[in-house]
Amino acid sequence: MKNNKFSAFIPLSYLLLLIPVSALYDVLNHSTVGAVNVTTKIDEWIPFTKEFIVPYLLWFPYLYGALIYYCFADRKLYYVTLSSVLFGKLTSFSVYYMWQTTVTRPEVIGNDVFANLVRYIYSIDQPVNCFPSIHVLTTFVIMITAYKRKEQNKWVYGLLTFVGVLIILSTLFTKQHAFVDAVAGAVLGSFLYAAMHYVFESREQKVTVQAGV
Repeated sequence: MKNNKFSAFIPLSYLLLLIPVSALYDVLNHSTVGAVNVTTKIDEWIPFTKEFIVPYLLWFPYLYGALIYYCFADRKLYYVTLSSVLFGKLTSFSVYYMWQTTVTRPEVIGNDVFANLVRYIYSIDQPVNCFPSIHVLTTFVIMITAYKRKEQNKWVYGLLTFVGVLIILSTLFTKQHAFVDAVAGAVLGSFLYAAMHYVFESREQKVTVQAGV
C-alpha cells in the first residue's frame, strides 16, 4: 500500500528535468553583437507599464503550480504538457543560439516597488533571447491544457486562463518581448502541444490494442 502511494509521486519527479534544461538559458543569456531588433510599429503602440511586472513574475509559480496540479488531476495531460514545455524550451534555445534577437528597453523612472522590480529583472536578464518568448510559449501550453479540462473543473480553467492572459500581456507591457516574440511563442507552443498529444494518444492506443490481443 505504501509503495502504491509512493509510486503516485514518481511522475512528479519528472519536473526535475526542467532544472538542467532551464539552466541552458543562463549559458545563452548574454549580449551578442549583431542581434536583430524585432520590434515593430505594434510595439510602439504598447505603453511601458511597470505594474505588469507583477504578473510577469507570477510565471514561475503559475507554470510549476499548474504542472503539479495536472500531475494528479490528469496524468496523460500532465505528460503532454510537461513534454511540450521541455521541447518548447529546447527549441527556443536552439533558435537563440542560431539567431539572436533583441528588444529596446525603456528608461525605468521612479523608485517605487514596481520600478525596482523591473530594474531587477532587467539587471539579471539581458535584452536578448527574445524570439520566441518562452514565457508566452509555456503559459499558452498551460492554457491549452486548462481548456481541454474546462468541463471537469471550470474554476481552474477560468483562473489559469485569466492569469495566463495577464502573464502573456506582461511580456509586452514590461518590454521584455516584442509582439512577434509573443506570437511565435503561442504558435510554437500550439504546434508542440498538438505533436505531443498525438504521440501520447498513439502510444495509449497501441498499449490498448496490445492488451486486447
